[in-house]
Amino acid sequence: TAGIVDSGISKQALSEIESRHKDIVRLESSIKELHDMFVDIAMLVESQGEIVDNIEQNVSQSENYIIKAKEEIGRAVRYQTKARKKMIFIGVCCAVVVVVILIIILTQTL
Repeated sequence: TAGIVDSGISKQALSEIESRHKDIVRLESSIKELHDMFVDIAMLVESQGEIVDNIEQNVSQSENYIIKAKEEIGRAVRYQTKARKKMIFIGVCCAVVVVVILIIILTQTL
């Protein structure tokens, strides 16, 4: 009977060892999955970092473009004002020339 009890204890001990082994294997698998997740997250963070740097650079460039555009708009307004004044001046000169020509023609016909 002692041999049967010993074999029962051995079977129970073997069962506990197998159960622990399965738990350790599951734990190892979970740790591997966790490691893979951390590697994936690290790769995502690295690629996201590059994207964020690219976005930051584009925002900085657009700020420079906006400043240049403001300057060019101011210059365009000044040119437009000057052009309008020149057109008025040319129109007045043409009107004066036409009036002078009409006066000359009218005085010669009378």
